[in-house]
Amino acid sequence: MFGKRILLGITGGIAAYKIAYLIRILKKLGAEVKCIMTPASSAFISPLVVSTLSKNEVGIEFWDKNTGTWNNHVAYAEWADVFLVAPATMNTIGKMANGLCDNLLLATYFSMKCKTIVAPAMDLDMYKHPSFLRNIATLSKDGVMVIPAEEGELASGLEGEGRLAEPEVMVSFLTTYMASEVSLCGKRICITAGPTQEAIDPVRYISNHSSGKMGFSIAKAALIRGYEVVLICGPTQETLVHPLLKRIDVLSAKEMLKEVQSVWQSCDFGVFSAAVADFRPVNVSEFKMKKNDDLTSIQLEKVKL
Repeated sequence: MFGKRILLGITGGIAAYKIAYLIRILKKLGAEVKCIMTPASSAFISPLVVSTLSKNEVGIEFWDKNTGTWNNHVAYAEWADVFLVAPATMNTIGKMANGLCDNLLLATYFSMKCKTIVAPAMDLDMYKHPSFLRNIATLSKDGVMVIPAEEGELASGLEGEGRLAEPEVMVSFLTTYMASEVSLCGKRICITAGPTQEAIDPVRYISNHSSGKMGFSIAKAALIRGYEVVLICGPTQETLVHPLLKRIDVLSAKEMLKEVQSVWQSCDFGVFSAAVADFRPVNVSEFKMKKNDDLTSIQLEKVKL
């Protein structure tokens, strides 16, 4: 799920309360999450909660009458790696199956180029109704995947099928789907990132303003595509965690070169995006220089790798 863009469609059912837990799990796994809610769903879960947890604004209407902001359904569809509609009510599933488009969520579905998955939630009699079975069969023929509803206590007080799958089950389904879509290349890539620090004395150095963001973005893209990544980086505030990532922190250009040479034979190729210093002091003081030392210049030499 790391780095995957998950678009959640939330419809108006009592099971919508589970979506808060689903979003939390997806975010902890490193996924990016955006949400679209039907107008009816806001009676069951607050858009503020959804926005806060996903760290993105929530789309509900085609446009905001107060600000005039347009929610572009095509942009949502192009952004997503997968579209999960959960809970998917009988009403929404019926509209999806029959080409009815009267809200932002449905307009986005009909614009999707990637996979759509639905997780139905409704009472047991509705879940067994011929019209629902007919509609869900139509969606399956259209290429929509279905996370089956579970058995258990329903909002009506009845026991049976129709209960929305638990968040962990939905995440497992998404993870399995994503794994099937990723072709693990089995390749190892060395990436350098960030600045280097060239010491003047034990507490002073010369450096540059590189943030390391470029190298980390390249590493993230490589990890998403299944590469094993050796990330050798100078001092940076950037963070990245992944099972296929090995991070090596260095300070100077010499240290970065040494680490690159130590792993290079085991790598298939490299991307060297670090902002390695152009110059370094010729002489590095073993002790901290005092402020009152008569030092008006520092002799530099070119950094040659």
